[in-house]
Amino acid sequence: MPRTARKAGDGPRRLTKTEIAILAYVGEHEGEGCSKSAIAESLGRNVKTIDRLVSALRADGLLVVEPRWAENGGQLASCYRLARAK
Repeated sequence: MPRTARKAGDGPRRLTKTEIAILAYVGEHEGEGCSKSAIAESLGRNVKTIDRLVSALRADGLLVVEPRWAENGGQLASCYRLARAK
């Protein structure tokens, strides 16, 4: 089901069970390099589903993704961490 745009002032949206599971996984593995395929495998979900939900969690300010790079310039698995309240 496609997401609908939320208007300012609508308040926080309800997280899906999979989004909650992603946040829990990240909390347990915070700061470790981790691929979306590893998250998907751990949660028994499709990689495309994880990709879409990670993007939504980032857009909502709940998840921070830090890309990592090898010395030769190749991309490594990103580090995920929970966003902290300011």
